[in-house]
Amino acid sequence: MTTLLKSLLAACVVSAVGSSAVVAQSRIYSHSKPMFFQDKATRVGVESPGYGRGTAMVDLDNDGLLDLIVTTAGGDDQFWRQTSSQNFQQMNIPWSVPATQDESWGVLVADFDNDGDKDVYFPNGGYSPGEANVMLRNDLNTSGKFENISASSGACASALSNFGGSVLDYDNDGDLDIFLTTAVSYFTGTTLQRCELYRNEGPHPTTGAMQFTEVGLAAGITTLGDFRHCGVADYDNDGYMDIMVGSYDGNNLLYHNNGDGTFTDKAQAAGVQDPFRSFGGTFEDFNNDGWPDLFIPKYEFNSGVKSRVYINNQDGTFRDISDFAGMSSQGDMGHNTSDVNADGYPDILIGTGHPFQVRNDLVKAMFPVLNSDSMKSHEAARFMGLDSVGLSRSHGYALGDIDNDGDVDIYNNNGGPSQIQNSWGYNAFYFAEGNTSNWMKMSLTGVVSNRDAIGARVMVEGTDDREIWRYPAVGKGFCNTDSPILHFGLGNAVGTKLTEIYWPSALVQTYVNLDTQKQYDIVETGIRITGTPVAGGQMMIRVSGVPGGLATSFYSLTSAFLPDPVEHVVHRLGGNPIQGPSATITDQGGVNIPFTIPASATSGTSFFIQVTVTDPRYPNGIHLKTNAVELVVT
Repeated sequence: MTTLLKSLLAACVVSAVGSSAVVAQSRIYSHSKPMFFQDKATRVGVESPGYGRGTAMVDLDNDGLLDLIVTTAGGDDQFWRQTSSQNFQQMNIPWSVPATQDESWGVLVADFDNDGDKDVYFPNGGYSPGEANVMLRNDLNTSGKFENISASSGACASALSNFGGSVLDYDNDGDLDIFLTTAVSYFTGTTLQRCELYRNEGPHPTTGAMQFTEVGLAAGITTLGDFRHCGVADYDNDGYMDIMVGSYDGNNLLYHNNGDGTFTDKAQAAGVQDPFRSFGGTFEDFNNDGWPDLFIPKYEFNSGVKSRVYINNQDGTFRDISDFAGMSSQGDMGHNTSDVNADGYPDILIGTGHPFQVRNDLVKAMFPVLNSDSMKSHEAARFMGLDSVGLSRSHGYALGDIDNDGDVDIYNNNGGPSQIQNSWGYNAFYFAEGNTSNWMKMSLTGVVSNRDAIGARVMVEGTDDREIWRYPAVGKGFCNTDSPILHFGLGNAVGTKLTEIYWPSALVQTYVNLDTQKQYDIVETGIRITGTPVAGGQMMIRVSGVPGGLATSFYSLTSAFLPDPVEHVVHRLGGNPIQGPSATITDQGGVNIPFTIPASATSGTSFFIQVTVTDPRYPNGIHLKTNAVELVVT
């Protein structure tokens, strides 16, 4: 794309904002640069005509390249492996994917058994009569195939029509659970159903197999309705993940996690109950304040009811900024959110998947308002090339840097219901051409937390003092699974100052001045200490971190916060820290280091402990300085 054309597009985008935003334009476009996309679905071999629903963009075979799973309601779902030449090879037969002509309405791809590869779960049914869901265990690293464990896992026993789902660790036990929304079948009557919650019981004690138990009723998932899609996030930052459900026939649900294994619907108290025609709910931190906001697509056409954007008030409530933000009414079904222009502010992708109509897709490019935590938007799909396939019935969007060039690419799954045979569609694969915005990527691996780090919150502060917040998620928008590699668009920031990862385990990991235009593969690293701090007594430092890493303890009588831009760490001990024992972290990602309180220590004396962990992948450099823990001698 020529510089002249990009300039013209930039001018078009600015003019689309409207005069009401003139005051904010200089601030907006100090971060935002034009981004153009090209549809390469045919070129790379994944045009995949069918009745499209949710999509996944995940590395299935651990070769470092993102692959695709493309669902098609009423037909075989397609598994596509990316080759080194950036083409795609269908792997259903080589990977022993079962041929199931079912109504897949989305796909959840996550490491449910914490073994280092991504398993696959299909919620099935949608508008159709109830169908058994499908769960596939990823055994590509051992047998070279996927194993169908639907019957044995306990996660596919329901006969309900599941419309969508999301993945979360609702009980913070270190493995991933599954929440499913349930719809009314248009073919078997109007019986309202409740949503379902499948608790991951961990490996079977004898066989080691994955085991799930449906616990929805006991957990307070009791409201009956006709539900569409859902989203999960810790909206009140209390350490437990909550669930938002879009309702088609009544009030939306906002299941607040009580932290004791139960949920309470807080939609009305939070101000997001907004009844009828909600086609889901997607959490995203639009204004980058560290508190998840909410987008709710509305399947309305001529009523004037707009899709909704809610900003988190940081007190358990949300406020509706839909009119101010420029939301519109067009019959939204497909949806997802991501920062597609790398300016640091997540955008909204909307597909209008009407079974009897074709329409252009929309992109609500979001931008901040000067001296406010609210957001505005402009319609940018045509300026970005994201409606170049023309009129379609769009549903699933999966997002990630498929070609590893630093930009977010978009797979768009199209097609109407399989019961209307002429409603099928071709899919689009939009590759970003890039712009001058800076960026950084991050892949997280949990050790104490679930391996996929679902529930983590990550903040990157740029050299322009702006914070960018991102959250790993599985089951987003129209039940999609985006790339698990977090992308941080940094706009004009030339570098980063501070990066912090808040893990579900409550460990906090800090880096300083990380270089940009790189991907960082980060393993959950931190310390916890057990025992009673008495003079001469022994404590145990539990270190979590990269397997094979050397963990060395240090202690001091004073604490500090000393950023080290050379080693990219924070020294949290003051004075002259004293080195203590060392140990090598096991293959399971943890090790215990004994620490003895000096016999001369008096009651009330404080000791501050920090551990240095070296990474065996980089033996000459420090991997991380952990959090520091204070011990007060009793």
